[in-house]
Amino acid sequence: MKMRRAGLLALALLLAPAVRAAERTETLAVGGWHSKGDAYKTELALRGVKGVTNVSSDKDKGTVTVTYDDAQTNRARLEKAIAEAGYAVGR
Repeated sequence: MKMRRAGLLALALLLAPAVRAAERTETLAVGGWHSKGDAYKTELALRGVKGVTNVSSDKDKGTVTVTYDDAQTNRARLEKAIAEAGYAVGR
């Protein structure tokens, strides 16, 4: 009986992060865009982040909308990818 409980507890602990994982969508302001090419470069950088499932940009608004699995990535990693592509993230 104790072995069964221990096994169930171990299984619950292993599955807990997967259960809490959720798809998130965030819209980030991006500075430094001067052309559609800049927006496209930002999209490519974000698509390279593990866990990102969808990216779309709006050059006129200066925003990028990113959908991602929060078990695999987070906003800080998205911001880092944008910065490494050469652009600034607004708050």
